[in-house]
Formats: sequence, C-alpha cells, structure tokens
Amino acid sequence: MFPFVALAEPEKPQPKETPFPPIHNSIAALALPNGQIANEHIQALIGSSGRFNMGIKDLSAADRWYNIIYNWPSAPNTSFTTVKVDGADRVFGQDGAFTSAPHNVDDSTNEAIWKFGDISVKQALQTGINPATGIPDAVKIRYTMTNTGTQNHNVGLRMMIDTMVNGNDSAPFRVPAASGGIESVNTEKNYLNDQVPAFWQAFNNFNNPDISSQYTMRGNGATPPDRFTIANWNSIQATQWDYTITPNRQTGDSAVGMWWNPETLAPGETKTITTYYGRPGVGGNQTLVLSGRQRLSYPEWSASPLNLIAYLNNNLGSTLNNVTVKLVPSSGLTLVDGDAVHTVGNLAVGANAQTTWRVKPTAEGIHQLTVNAYRDGAADPFATATYQIEALAPVVPPNVSLGGDRGNQNDGTPIAGRTSPLTVNASFNNPQASSVTLVAIDATGDRYQAEMHTTNGIDWTLTFTPSQVGLWETPLTIEITPHYPDRPDVTQHFEIVLIDPSGIVYNAERGDQTVWPLPGATVVLQYNDPELGAWVNMSEEAYPGRLDPITNPQTTGQDGRYAWDVAAGQYRVLVSRPGFQSATSRVVTVPPPVTDLHVGLTPTDRVAPTLQVNGVTEGATYTAPVTVQYSASDNEAGVRSVTYRLDAGAQQSAGTSGSFPVSAPGAHTVDFLVVDHAGNELAKQVKFTIAEPPDTVAPVSTLTANPAAPNGTNGWYTSNITVTFSAVDNVSGSGVDKIQYRMNGGTWNDYTVPVVLTADGSYNVEYFSKDHAGNSEAVKSVTLKLDKTAPVTRYNLAPLSSVSPSGKTYISGFKVTLTPSDNASTVTGTVYRINGSAWSPYTGAFDIQAATTQTVEYYSTDGAGNKEKFNLMDFIRGIFTGNQ
Repeated sequence: MFPFVALAEPEKPQPKETPFPPIHNSIAALALPNGQIANEHIQALIGSSGRFNMGIKDLSAADRWYNIIYNWPSAPNTSFTTVKVDGADRVFGQDGAFTSAPHNVDDSTNEAIWKFGDISVKQALQTGINPATGIPDAVKIRYTMTNTGTQNHNVGLRMMIDTMVNGNDSAPFRVPAASGGIESVNTEKNYLNDQVPAFWQAFNNFNNPDISSQYTMRGNGATPPDRFTIANWNSIQATQWDYTITPNRQTGDSAVGMWWNPETLAPGETKTITTYYGRPGVGGNQTLVLSGRQRLSYPEWSASPLNLIAYLNNNLGSTLNNVTVKLVPSSGLTLVDGDAVHTVGNLAVGANAQTTWRVKPTAEGIHQLTVNAYRDGAADPFATATYQIEALAPVVPPNVSLGGDRGNQNDGTPIAGRTSPLTVNASFNNPQASSVTLVAIDATGDRYQAEMHTTNGIDWTLTFTPSQVGLWETPLTIEITPHYPDRPDVTQHFEIVLIDPSGIVYNAERGDQTVWPLPGATVVLQYNDPELGAWVNMSEEAYPGRLDPITNPQTTGQDGRYAWDVAAGQYRVLVSRPGFQSATSRVVTVPPPVTDLHVGLTPTDRVAPTLQVNGVTEGATYTAPVTVQYSASDNEAGVRSVTYRLDAGAQQSAGTSGSFPVSAPGAHTVDFLVVDHAGNELAKQVKFTIAEPPDTVAPVSTLTANPAAPNGTNGWYTSNITVTFSAVDNVSGSGVDKIQYRMNGGTWNDYTVPVVLTADGSYNVEYFSKDHAGNSEAVKSVTLKLDKTAPVTRYNLAPLSSVSPSGKTYISGFKVTLTPSDNASTVTGTVYRINGSAWSPYTGAFDIQAATTQTVEYYSTDGAGNKEKFNLMDFIRGIFTGNQ
C-alpha cells in the first residue's frame, strides 16, 4: 500500500493583464537585479516561484524589444512546469519546497532547486548560443531531476509555455512538416514521438516574419520531448499533466505543451532536459525574409544540411502572378537537392507563402547566399534577400583521429591523460604523403618530434605518452606535417588538454594497480551536492563547467586509468565491471588534485576462459604443413592474455584469436595458456605430427666439361676433355642414388670418376640421375667434339716433258697435285707458295718449271682450327718433308 498524499488543486491562473506594448530598453553594463538575466539580444524574467517569461530585441530598431512569452516584461505567471513523480503531478515551485530559491548566478544565469520527496529538480535558465542562429540570442532552459533517495523513482516533466509575440497573445505557429517543408498551424495539434519536430516558430503575424521566435527541441544538445502540442492556453493551463486536444479547434490564446515521459531514476541518478528559446535565424525585408541557422560547428555542418526557409509576403499592393524564387549560393555552399528554383504560384495582396531549401556548407568559413523572387518570368526580381552562414573550422582536422583520449570539452577540444599512452592517427590520400612528421609542444614550449608510421602509405599512426617524452603543461599543441616530393608541406594544428589521471581500476586479488590494471571498467563520477544533501552523478547538463571531460561514465582503457578535472567539492567514483563486484571509492575533497583514487575490484567470475583450436587435432598426423588457428573467449570477465609455445621455442604473446604456421616434419607440441581479467587460467596442449612427405621428385644432374668451353673453332675441342657429372635431390627428397652415362649409344655406365675423352671424334654423351626412392630424371644429352690432330696433305708430282731444239725429249717440270685429309673435323683449306712468294689458296693441280722453281711450300687447316706444319719441296737441295 502507498501512503495517502493530498494532491494540490491546479493553480488557478490570474486574470491576464493587458500585455505591455513593445518597449524601449537597453542592457546596462552593471549587474542586473535578481530574477533578471539578459544580454544585448535577449532577456528573461524569473519570478520567486520559478516561473519565467522572455523578450528579444527587434533587429529593425536599435533599442526596441518585443515579448515572446506572455506578459514580459511584467512579472511571469502564466507559464509553468510540472514534474510527475511516481504518478503524482507536482508544479515546480508550487508544491514541495525550494532548497535554493531562484537566484542569479551572474547576469546570464538564474538557478533554482526545488524538492519534492526524494526528487530534487534544478531549473537553470542561461542566455547563450542559439542553435537556430549560432549567436547568443536564446535562453537555454535546463531541468535536472535527481533521485536523492535510496529507492528507484519514476520521474517525468511537462513544460507549458504561454506564447505571445510582440503583444499578440494568439501568435500563430510554423512547424517543420513530416512530409518536408514547413506547415502553418493555428489550430490545436499533437506531435508524438518521432513526429515531434526539431523546432517550432511563433509569429506576431505571418506578414511580418521578422517579428517571431523559435523554440529548439531536437539536435544541438536539445532533449527531444516525447510529445509536443499546440494548444489553447485557457484549456491547457487548467491541467498539470494530461491534456486532450480538440482537433481543428482554433488556438485563439495560443500556448504549447512539451512532455518528457516518466523514466526510472536509480538512487543518485540524474535526468537532464535541455531546450532553447530565442530568435529564428532571419534576414531580408518584410517582402522576402530568410530564416535558418547562421553559425554551425564543424560536426554540425559536416554531417547534415541545414534548412533555409524563405517567407514571401505580398505587401506590394497588387497580385503577384507566377511567382518563383531562386537561391544563388556562393562557393562553399551546395544545394543538397539541386533545386535552386522553387515555384510559389500566385500571391494575392496580403497573402504569404514559404518554401524551404536544404543547404550544406562544403568548406569552413563565412558563406553568403542570395534569394531572388520573380513574377511572370521577369528578368529583374521584385524582392531580394541575402543570408550569411558561418561554418566553423573543426577543432581536430577531419582526417585525424585519436586513441587513448579521455573525451572532449564542450567545444570539441580533446582531453588526454598526461601519463597515459596517446595514439594519433592521420590519413593522407590523393596525394599520398612520402613521410609524416608529428610535433607535440606543451604550454611551456617543451617539444617532442617523431616520424609517424604507415603500412599502406595512406594511414599514419604514432603512439606516445606525454609525460614520458617530457610534455607536462596543458594545453598540448599537435602539429602534423605530411611531406610530398612535388609540393610544399602544409601543417595541421590542433590542441589537446592534458589532465592527470584520477586513478586506476585493478584486480584486487592479483595485486595493486601496478600489477593488474583492468580495462573495460565503467567508472561513474559522483558529486556530493551540498544543496541537495545527496550524492549525484556528475553531468555537464546538471553541473555545467564543473568537469572535464564531460563524458560520465568513463570506460577504462588497457592501463585501467580514468581521469576527470573537477571544480572544488567532495567526490567519489562508483566502479563496475563484468566478472567483478562493484565498488565505491573513498570520498575525496578537491582541491588539492587527486591522482591516486585507485579502486580494487574483487572477482566474482570463477570460471576459466575457453580456447577453440582449429587446423590441427590432438594426436593427428599430417602429410603437409599446417596452420594452427585459435580463438579464446570468456563468459564474463573477458580474456586478458593468450600465450603459446611451439615445441621448445620461446613463449609467444598473442591476441585473443589468431593463427601461426607449422611446416617442419616431425612431432610437435603446442602449449597454450589463456588468462581472463579475473585471473582464471586455462592451460591447453595439442600434440600432432607432420610426416615426412613421399619423395616423388627426381634429382637433377649436371654435366661439367673441362675445358668449360670448346677451345677450338666451330664447337670443337682441340685438347683432351674431362667430363664430370654431379646431381642433387630436392630438400626433402631421399637423396641421389647414382648417375649413369653412355657414349654414342653404347652401354650405360655408373659414374664414379671423371671421364677423360682423348680420341678424336664426336661424342654424344647421354646421362641421368636416380634417387633412392627410385625417381629417375629424363635422359639428358650433350654432344662434345674433339679434334686434336692437324690435317695431312699429300703431294704428287707428274713430270712435264719438253723437246729440245736438237729434238731430244726431256723433263722440264712437274704438275703438282695436293691431297689434304683430316680424321675428325674435315679440312677447311689448303694454301701453297712458290719460291717463298705470297700464300695462295690451293684450288687444283698447278705446274712448276724446273728452270724457275726452286721451292714449293704448303699446309692445310681443319674445322677445329688445327694447322698442319709447313711442308717443303726443295728441288735444289732435294729435300721433300711432306708425304707422297
């Protein structure tokens, strides 16, 4: 049973006062009174009950302002927020009690803390950057709901805003339509879940879109509601939570409701809801007005297009026929749908229309676009409006990513630990860099420089620990310079904030934080909020500017570290991890800085990890090399390490899965050891054999001759030839058994010693080798030609007869015939000379006369280059050295 709780009656609204007319106002440089926050663009009033209203500056007049929530600048009363706690509805500031009444923190921020039971709700209103414009012309409205008790509670929130624009209490609305474009709404209407638009706009009237407001509900840090309703104020203000619309009913006195459905909050858990209300991004004149974002961060413009809305108002006194509007973007902007020209149609006097383009910056910088409105195909526009969009540069270049960082600041600046490894990754393609240099410089000017590494020529990486390379003071400036052979270097710069580690999470059963750090632990930072009197989870939404990085919880890396920089106060961390008991750290007070908030966890996982081995089977024999594949897993704590040893080799560290080859024949043993983060171990051994493979490959023999090449001509040797045979078998073969050879088709002989060829002739040498497995190679053959003997030239003298004057017959000379012969390579030529004259080739028998011939010399040569020694016929001395 639940205790009886008396529910308060819904607050009866006070009769509405006549709204103030547009006011002339200026923001003094002095501190503002409590309950008023403002800057040069927007103001808000916050009453003692926490209710608020707002006004914004009219851009068309230097000191003219207009209201965007009812009754500003009078005291706020007609808008209120409801908190639903475990099914009970409570109006913020009315039920329960303030533990901290609405008060100004400074001229831009007003805060209040209201509590009902265990639920504390902090309302914070702060002038600042408008997601719709990118400049500080909005109020950020933030509610942080915290469970300060010891039991779970279901908590939801409803905001009801009594809209008024420049005194018009029946302000009409424009809302992004689900089908695209913008729809005008002045009747009650619901938008649920995914149908809830990113924003809504309220107008004094559609003919004057410059006087308007915009409420951001989605994107850019806003928390989308589960329901958004355009309603009649008199009806919705009479309810605290539930409200049923009347479809197609004119809103009349208009208002909006926004609901965030109840969610369960565990003890110490917070839920933050953030929205923004301020000016639309507008530009142009009253005939043609442009609306959209004017300032975009890099993550915003690089990821998604923005909507640019053009409002057309026919205030020109005559009907506008066949109206078209054309958007002309400057370089650096692109039309996502390629639809520069939109057709509007005919506009009667006093009528208005609107159209939307999707525009996307393609580069950082300030970009301008122009929209021209035309009628009846005219060359000159009847209205022109310009608009400026600033696309901010990225904090970290888009081709760079970080590993081991601790998150980011609000502006995107990354945060890293001084004593933790930091990995910088950079990609350079089209063109590819030949080398990349990284320089890190800390705030005191200490410098670290190193070359980055790559495996593919595109992706480069470098890991270093700032403190180990002498870098301590924040911020750390990173410079990355790619080098190219044919173009100048261009250096990229960005900053990293360095913080000290807050502590290390470790396995308490295995030693201290230096022995067994635990990755994958979830660390939640809690703050002892003195205003709530409770421990609450820290968040940027609930405690803006009090923690860096804004990520909470954090997950520890391989070194088990976590780190935050925080404002003064009491803190603790809650640590949890699969396979371990959760633990809460000791309470620490900051300052001084805390760097030793180590937390030991006790394992609950007592189950050893598992290992799957594929590619080999215990006791199996393989006839070819194998690849051993392994994969380790753990049911809870996760695998910490895998090591293996092959036979008597060194211990190898490995990832949780992988493979390695084994090719050597013989018996093998692989010993695996798998350890999980809880310290449980699994030892596994696999034995297998790789058999000697069958030898099916014949050996290869080689013939070597000495001399190595013919020393005669035409491939002939002219000296003895020594023939040597050798053979080799494949590495895993059975070895050479013998070499056999034969000459000129004769008998095969086993080769034992070199063979010497001494007899002239041509030798056809055939040979082959054979291994012990019986594999014989194909017979090879080589022809060796030997001719050591010079040719022999024989002569023949046939007498020539003559008759003397006295009639006697006598021998007057001879017909000389030379006949050469060779035993091997054949005669290639014969030459002769008479009486020592020049040598003449012998072509046939020739005559010599006794009276004039004293000597005849001659010789022959053969095809091997052998040359016969000179033969002599000396007719005077009767010497003949040749053969007859």
